[in-house]
Amino acid sequence: ENLDPLRTFEVATVLGLPRCRVEGALQATMSLLSRCLGTGEDVALVLRDIGVLLVEQRKVRMRFYYDFLEAVSGKENLEKGVFKIQELLDMVVPQGVPVAALTSFGSVIVFP
Repeated sequence: ENLDPLRTFEVATVLGLPRCRVEGALQATMSLLSRCLGTGEDVALVLRDIGVLLVEQRKVRMRFYYDFLEAVSGKENLEKGVFKIQELLDMVVPQGVPVAALTSFGSVIVFP
């Protein structure tokens, strides 16, 4: 579980935080996530400004925020592609949607 020192330095620099604090937070998050997955608990990992990674009953789904997809692909491409294919439409959610609304059971451990 060693973290890449160069990457943690970059993250710490961008966030304006000490590298040891960033490394500690990443290690704690990875440890808790590993423990939850190991015991079969349902987990939601909120990726700020990107979306939510859901692990339910050992199945993994990613739900992307509309704003993120629009920024990556452009509004026109997003409307042409995603909104015409139901499977892709199911992957798009509005930012700020309650995580419990994205889960089948409404009961998950939410990582900030």
